[in-house]
Amino acid sequence: MSDSESRKWLKSHHDTLFPFLPHLKRRGISWLFERIMERGREKGAVYVHIPFCRGKCTFCILTKEPPVDTSRYVNMLLEEARAWSDYFSPVETLYVGGGTPTSLSPEELRLLFNGLRDAFHIEKDAEVSIETTATELTEEKMNLLAELGVNRVSVGVQTFNQGLRQLLGRRSSVKEVIKKLNSAREVFPLLTIDLLYDLPGQRKRDLIADLQIATGIGIDGISLYPLIYSPRTVIARQFKPPPLEMAMDSFRTAKSFMEDNGYHHININHFSNGRDEFRYSTYFNSLGNVLGLGAGATGFIADCFIKHPSKSEEYSQDRDRDRDRDKGRVGTVFNVPEKLVPALWCVSQIQYGRIDIEEPRRRWGFEPLEAFASTIEKCVDRGEMMIVRNILELTTEGIFWANTIGAEMAMEYLYKGRGELLSLEDNLSKIVSRVMPGKIRSG
Repeated sequence: MSDSESRKWLKSHHDTLFPFLPHLKRRGISWLFERIMERGREKGAVYVHIPFCRGKCTFCILTKEPPVDTSRYVNMLLEEARAWSDYFSPVETLYVGGGTPTSLSPEELRLLFNGLRDAFHIEKDAEVSIETTATELTEEKMNLLAELGVNRVSVGVQTFNQGLRQLLGRRSSVKEVIKKLNSAREVFPLLTIDLLYDLPGQRKRDLIADLQIATGIGIDGISLYPLIYSPRTVIARQFKPPPLEMAMDSFRTAKSFMEDNGYHHININHFSNGRDEFRYSTYFNSLGNVLGLGAGATGFIADCFIKHPSKSEEYSQDRDRDRDRDKGRVGTVFNVPEKLVPALWCVSQIQYGRIDIEEPRRRWGFEPLEAFASTIEKCVDRGEMMIVRNILELTTEGIFWANTIGAEMAMEYLYKGRGELLSLEDNLSKIVSRVMPGKIRSG
């Protein structure tokens, strides 16, 4: 068996965080607020999660709910936002994700964005993004979102191939998707889309055809993700993943095509024509401040992850329970021990395809070449990484393996390379059992 065949291909940046979880220290939300008060008001990015979706896609790994009692949810979310308003501002980028945020009614969208602007100082030049599908992006909602200050729209296209769209459970026809994208192109300054590869039955020429359509429309940012064959999804129960070599070949070809057409990668999954900066990802991947609001949202502030219950009903119950005791704030806080912050920073930087090794030296006295010596050596030998002028830079092959490389770095630093890498393609029970304190250490 070859090295690539035996090595676990991790497809999500969340996979790189699993090794750190047993080391996090659970804290109370009041402890975090006291910590923020000592540091001074924080600024950065706000992520708002809308868990509602009308679609029944066969590949989706997210917790999603039908749009029921959505007005109540929006009001609860804004109550949480107001509880943070004295501690978090200004907002330099706002990202509304889901789910499908545009499944909210026009009245609820207006309430949401106006409420967020009342709670926080959102800077005039802030990047304001929202996720949507072609089905939910009506002309009325396009005009409303533009009026509300949205300047970046991300459409979950996944593919322009009609047969593959049906396989994925996408509702809109290819013709409708292209029509909506051309309309959005006229309304919003920045237009981005998600595309998938490594699909069952997808040929390389199908992927190139998707990219040709996208670049022809003038899409500013293209996020190219491999399909995650989670056991929780319908599609994973029907099909096995294509051979790894096919996925690698598809990624190489797609990356080359985009570079030939004026796009460059700004993180391992996202390619820009130079207009799309995707500022939200800069905060997320640099351990910058990200305030998460709503069910399922995760934030990172003052070296702490803040995790919310995944379902809106659980989110509602937590808010009702904590309203009097803790001024309506909700979320579970997990503090990253100080000594692990530089390692987490380096692993997160892998998402850019490069690590400036001078920065952790300067900020923390941390030496990446020693902390990750074995992983770096193996990556250089495989042709996945180069060391150029104090920069660890991933090659095309390295970008394909980036999440795996990040997890290998974490495992080397935390567990001396012992233990098993975990993936969202594993059973949930396996993930839960392995990330309990002591489980990974025992290897």
